[in-house]
Amino acid sequence: MTQHKTLGIVDIGSNSIRLVIYELHDEGAYRIIHEDKYAARLSGVVEPDGTIQRSSLNTAITILRQFRATCESYQTVDIRAAATAAIRNAVNAAQIIQWLESETGLTIECVSGDREAYYGFLGVIQSIELTDGFVVDIGGGSTEITVFRNRQRLHSVSLPIGAVNSHARYGGEDEWTEENEQALCNEVIAALQNQDWIGKHPGLPLIGLGGTMRTLAKVEQKRIQYSLPITHHYEIGEEAMENIARTLPYLTSAQRKKVPGLAKDRADIIVPGVLILRTIFRLIQGDRYVVSGAGLRDGLLRDYLASGQPAAPDALKDSIRNFLHFGPPIPQKRLQRIYKDMLTLYTALQGAAPDASEDHVLYTASMLHMAGKQINFFRYTQHSAYWIMNASIYGLSHRETILSAIAADYHPKKRTPQLIQKHEDILNDSDVRRAHRIGSVLRTAEAINRAESIAAIHAHVEKDSLLVTLTCTDEPLLELNGLEDAVKDVQEAWGITLKHSIQQASKG
Repeated sequence: MTQHKTLGIVDIGSNSIRLVIYELHDEGAYRIIHEDKYAARLSGVVEPDGTIQRSSLNTAITILRQFRATCESYQTVDIRAAATAAIRNAVNAAQIIQWLESETGLTIECVSGDREAYYGFLGVIQSIELTDGFVVDIGGGSTEITVFRNRQRLHSVSLPIGAVNSHARYGGEDEWTEENEQALCNEVIAALQNQDWIGKHPGLPLIGLGGTMRTLAKVEQKRIQYSLPITHHYEIGEEAMENIARTLPYLTSAQRKKVPGLAKDRADIIVPGVLILRTIFRLIQGDRYVVSGAGLRDGLLRDYLASGQPAAPDALKDSIRNFLHFGPPIPQKRLQRIYKDMLTLYTALQGAAPDASEDHVLYTASMLHMAGKQINFFRYTQHSAYWIMNASIYGLSHRETILSAIAADYHPKKRTPQLIQKHEDILNDSDVRRAHRIGSVLRTAEAINRAESIAAIHAHVEKDSLLVTLTCTDEPLLELNGLEDAVKDVQEAWGITLKHSIQQASKG
């Protein structure tokens, strides 16, 4: 019998205190079942002498007690609590940890700057399939920067410069002055001048973690009326971010609170956040900004699961594995066969194996095209498309997400053109044809695997025909019935006729 337990992770940050409760299963699958946060802004209660007084911790203690009670209601087997910059940089950090532990009953790890960068890096590599990049985590009291190559961390640095403490030092009651803006940027430049590796990896993406990056993504998505309101793996170009950085500091506080996508409680600290981010981007000579919805808490989970020695997972396969584990009871061997047959058919039709991006789409569509049965069996392909577009499947770009959803709910006469039109801001011109081709191949592979009669297939193209040999263990009545409709889809999408032949599987 499958065993499961729950784990609580508490992130005591400089701006917010957050709780995430995960359900963990013995096969390694996990999912979030509860999340909460409170903007305690601990960076704002640091005294001039660098200490935090006991009286300034009342709110944090109350929140931590409530989070512990929530964990107990979910019967968590463990609570992993981590305190970051505001506490570790305080002169009396050890005393603060002692106060918090005695008042809440939690055991709290005071995370070093390097360790915080490491956890953030773990969160990124489990959620994004980028091979190389810079991870930048702007918190309330610090900023961590990591460069990685071939999914291996090379260097990290933690700066005691964050959105909350920078606002306290440089932000005014309303607009920022040019002098204060430049002073903050100069502080970041000075803090990195001895990190010679910062400028030695030009042309890599800047992968941003935390509230600053997510907020900036939401602002840009609102501005351009982006059709997929998901921030994870959203990409922002240099020019778009420059426009934001040139605009926000010179709006009044009241004006910033009215900017679409910008939450009112971030209207003040978003300015230092974007200035820090842009300064780092210029120093590393980045090529674009990428949003990661996973960060320190995800890294803490990965570290917990792997007993301190986590390996970089395949983000897409790991994410889909988790999704299927908690989904409807669908035979995964059948899904794997559908994926294998899609590869066979697609390679034969295209005359070459799919590239990495196409393979992501083939894999996602084949493995998740039945996921909608979890909502309702009837019209499940439409529900599957919704799942794919809204479940933040890790390892996919937004374009790949849309193509996977279209393929999963492939109806070439109506719903497919509607989805393509709705998301034409994300898709490329060539994706219209690609969507129909992948969708038709999925329908064919699904028909071939409708029952258990076909053991293997072989496919090749001769002139204007795709010849598919079906090796069968029994008469494939159900499969051939399903192929009748798939043949039409393939012919329209690929301009080729699908013909099949049957051979009996050898009895061995």
